[in-house]
Amino acid sequence: MSHKTFGDVSGSDARRLISLKTAANLVDVDTKTIRNWIAAGHLRGFRINGHLLRVNHAELLALVQPVLAPVPEDVA
Repeated sequence: MSHKTFGDVSGSDARRLISLKTAANLVDVDTKTIRNWIAAGHLRGFRINGHLLRVNHAELLALVQPVLAPVPEDVA
């Protein structure tokens, strides 16, 4: 994954950063999916101390939007 996008962490952003595991649990996906979103440029990743990877909580929630699908009549 050589095309990763990493941002700079300012003081206010650092308080909103969450681990990949927490992010994955929050949106019910695998941590590999979070890594893929970072690699694809859909989500910014932040390196902490050059090693730990974190994502911004608000950016993650903005990426995941609900989809309204009609409920088939035979199910309701």
